Amino acid sequence: MAGCIGGGGGGDGDVQFLTDYYNDAWQALWDELEPAFEDETDIPVTIEEAGMSGSQESRLSQLIQAGNPPEANSSTFDQVANIWETGQLETTNDVVSSIEEVNGELNAGGAFLGEGDEIYQIPHGVYVSNFQYRADVYEALGLEEPETFSDILENARAIDEAGGDYEDMRGYGLAGAPTGKSQDEMLVMLASAGISGIGLRWKDPEAQDELEIWWPEDVVTEVLQFAKDISQYSPDPTSIGWAESLSQWVQGQYGQCYHLNAWPVGVTAQAAEANDSDGLRFVAENTEIIPYPMLDGVDPSENWLSSPAPDGHHIFSNSGRPGDAKEWFEWLYADSMERTVSFYETDPGRFLPTYSDVLGSDEFQNQDIFQAHPHLLEKLQYVQDEIWGNHYGSVEAANTSSPVTLYMQRQWFYGEMINRVITDTNTVQEAYEWGYGQLEEAFAEAQESFGG
Repeated sequence: MAGCIGGGGGGDGDVQFLTDYYNDAWQALWDELEPAFEDETDIPVTIEEAGMSGSQESRLSQLIQAGNPPEANSSTFDQVANIWETGQLETTNDVVSSIEEVNGELNAGGAFLGEGDEIYQIPHGVYVSNFQYRADVYEALGLEEPETFSDILENARAIDEAGGDYEDMRGYGLAGAPTGKSQDEMLVMLASAGISGIGLRWKDPEAQDELEIWWPEDVVTEVLQFAKDISQYSPDPTSIGWAESLSQWVQGQYGQCYHLNAWPVGVTAQAAEANDSDGLRFVAENTEIIPYPMLDGVDPSENWLSSPAPDGHHIFSNSGRPGDAKEWFEWLYADSMERTVSFYETDPGRFLPTYSDVLGSDEFQNQDIFQAHPHLLEKLQYVQDEIWGNHYGSVEAANTSSPVTLYMQRQWFYGEMINRVITDTNTVQEAYEWGYGQLEEAFAEAQESFGG
């Protein structure tokens, strides 16, 4: 398949690829694939670990401002919204079409990947938001699955005060670092409260041609109060981001958290096999996943989650070798189902595959990690069929997918509102007023850039 797009990026030096697809398993795989690709195509590739959301943007910005953008990066599309808006990304329809021939049709769930028929991402997987808890802890303490924020809070208190076998376990792991996971967690809490997380809605849901600010004070402040209340049962929230939430789950530091797909299950299962640990196997098998509970009094049918966030790769048109970067990704994904599946095996549970034939394929389901941990495969299937299938898209008006809302999703003030409340920098009311001001400014900037 490689070569049908044609390379010839027209520049010197290696194809530079920034990615957060990087752990020990990824590094081993990259060390195998880089030289194999170069031997076959004479195109050199340099892969750089760029960190997760909150740190990758600064590295990317540094390179762009220096006039030396990389050929490609990995991220959700909202992380490169500004770059896309200024015409710095390549369309990827040709690459995606080649990948679909091997892995099935692209299933992005209505997410924004460009305009019209143009696609500006090579999708890898989607992130479905959910709630995860330790089933063994619930059973031992006689706790019920939470349906509301109050239920989460009551369970957190019970775990925190349990003592005995759970003396070192906290009730909830709240992300309170000002960027990264706190951003995502805040948006999902607001959607679970029955309102637009980013604070925007269509003036006319049928016409969908003009957005307006809609961030009801009573609801947003109630969500912020919940974040403040739950923080008392968490390890230091200001130290918790994506990476920390995973390592702390493996270590059993808390019994409940917000997360994505079956990522904590996969990381724990991977650690269990690497260390031949029955204790970690137990933690992995007792990590349960359900839709994120709703704010008290809000029905699940009023959830404003619209579509999962697609994560993948973007190619920079003003880099030295964009054509060669396309050839790299086509070689990676359009060669065989076996090679595609190897990418999900490195980060088990982190992603739901974006291509329709992957999850159900023998190659995917026969991975060693799933043979050792069938629970992990069951949870991924549940996330796709039940949570994505039945708890996203409940409110038609919540689909505000557009360049403006894409821009707004990458504004860090949402997560910073949690940080301000839990550190007592602001009262709940002050945090709302500060956040509303940030919302107005960001929305004006988005309208100026994108219109609408």
